[in-house]
Amino acid sequence: MQSTDGEPVMADVESAKCLIVDCQEASLAALESTLRSSDREIFRATSADEAMDLSHQHDFAFVLLDAQLPTLDGHALAELMRGAERSSATPIIFMTNAGPHDPMPVFRGFDSAAVDVLFKPVNAELLRHKAKLFFELYRQKRELARAVRAREDVLAIVSHDMRTPLSVVHTTASMLLNPKYQLTPQQVREQYERIKRNVDLMNRMIGDLMDMASLRAGTLSIDVKPIAINDVLREAATVHEVPARDKGIALSYESNADVMYAEADRARLMQLFQNLIGNAVKFCKAGDRITISSHRRGSSALIEISDTGPGISAEDLPHIFDPYYSASKKHQKTGTGLGLYIGKGIVDAHGGQIRCASEPGVGTTFTVSLPMTVTPAAAQAAR
Repeated sequence: MQSTDGEPVMADVESAKCLIVDCQEASLAALESTLRSSDREIFRATSADEAMDLSHQHDFAFVLLDAQLPTLDGHALAELMRGAERSSATPIIFMTNAGPHDPMPVFRGFDSAAVDVLFKPVNAELLRHKAKLFFELYRQKRELARAVRAREDVLAIVSHDMRTPLSVVHTTASMLLNPKYQLTPQQVREQYERIKRNVDLMNRMIGDLMDMASLRAGTLSIDVKPIAINDVLREAATVHEVPARDKGIALSYESNADVMYAEADRARLMQLFQNLIGNAVKFCKAGDRITISSHRRGSSALIEISDTGPGISAEDLPHIFDPYYSASKKHQKTGTGLGLYIGKGIVDAHGGQIRCASEPGVGTTFTVSLPMTVTPAAAQAAR
């Protein structure tokens, strides 16, 4: 697709599309100019065949259709669109050269399943208002479809991912209660620890689902108090020292001399840092390194978590903060797949930024920037 100045238009993932069908180039240019906006993609067709090809390839918010096409009139084209699966529910607005006092084009337009009929020359302001309504309806429909998919994802998690730890708890508890197993005190302790690990996993899954719901509703809870970010980061790194060592991974925290104070939610930042470091431990292998560092940059605290693990492909990288997105099909993911999505929500709630740079076979670096908004004295008083 091209803009009217001939330059290619880059498709935005959140843009909505519409199709204008008219055999007159001048009319197409004028209509596109009226509808153009940064969050829209305008497609043009000068024939029924071209219009049908485009309707097979794209989902349109609406089709603006000239009723007087030369080879196949607009009414016949509308019926073809209604018969195609992809465009069967696409709203169609007819344009006609007939006068506003001639009822036949209007009746015929609605008989061809049009949602509206406009008379040429089309009033630009009227078209803008109608288009705004259809674009908004399309976006609401798309949001509803996303919500339905999210609900299905949640059901899949509850019915599949939670079934595994629940099965482990059930099997282990049954074994502990069965007198035929002559378990030593040490074996009993190991089985109780196994139950606890799986109960903790299910609690994390439920917590992730609740956080996801809060993020989508814009109600993620943040309990801010003056804290030293370094302390939280050091504690999160300490938690993962043993798991990293057990896998043969070198984990180090390089703390800058500057202590970074902020008005922040300690528990949420711990959740964020543990998720980022835990992901690095999970995907790295023996011999890899994980380096955690922190330092000031202007009025912000900059935290970097780097690893020499498998890396993330350029194709996957733009999607890693999407809910349920699994960047690596080679690894079986444990949990909900919501960690990075929730992590970004936590950073956003603190007015910060999170970025990821990665290269397959080289490693991955997550960079978190958080505003430092309190004085050292206030943070020390709160400790």
